[in-house]
Amino acid sequence: MKSLILSASAAALSLATLGLGVAHAGGVTATLGATYYEVADGSDPDFNTNSTPNVLVGSTLGVNGLPVATAPYGVNDVDPTTHQIEWWSPKLDSNVVKTGTGTITLPYSSNMFAPNSTGTNDESFFETAVFKGSFSLAGPGTVSFTLGSDDDSFIYIDGVLIGENPGVHAITTVEFTSPTLAAGSHSIDVFYDDRQNVAASLSLSADSDITITPTVPEPATWTMMVLGVAGVGGVLRRRNRLSPSAA
Repeated sequence: MKSLILSASAAALSLATLGLGVAHAGGVTATLGATYYEVADGSDPDFNTNSTPNVLVGSTLGVNGLPVATAPYGVNDVDPTTHQIEWWSPKLDSNVVKTGTGTITLPYSSNMFAPNSTGTNDESFFETAVFKGSFSLAGPGTVSFTLGSDDDSFIYIDGVLIGENPGVHAITTVEFTSPTLAAGSHSIDVFYDDRQNVAASLSLSADSDITITPTVPEPATWTMMVLGVAGVGGVLRRRNRLSPSAA
């Protein structure tokens, strides 16, 4: 297997943006950006019920970046036009409410109770979450994952489903390996949901010394970008005021 070259710190992220890599020894930490949602118990027909979505390995994410189900869908919350599962979209499903953002590091293992995996039970709310990141390969190779969840979980590389652990079930762990990936940058998307009042958990690890960086800038980064743009705008306005009028 080819070695994986990825970035971990802010400096390394800048290098990755330029297409450069940072070599690491073993034990490198991977980081994924997290977006959390919750669904109130009793509000949605797919929650606190026993059902399994029909999502095929090899299928691609839909137009809104959500898993796509294939008929027979197996669950109710499927967009009638795009066939996307709506458990991670307040826009498509009014029962879904966004509760926050953050990051997780791999290897990851945690209870998944709302809000934002900080709760102690799912008696009132069920948590759903999306985790996103990116990585680079120095050469063609594969990446193997171990995924455990209670309940549904799906993992996509470059928008293609490479492994899943679907349905309402006790903690179940699966292992799978991606197809051979080309050298260069790749995206990873992990979808999770808790759908029954019993337990809620997610665990995820990757082989090799892989580091995955969040694909979405953290709030502090966005603030710096906004202030930077505002500063440039202010300079341009001052220059325009000081410039003599054209003849």
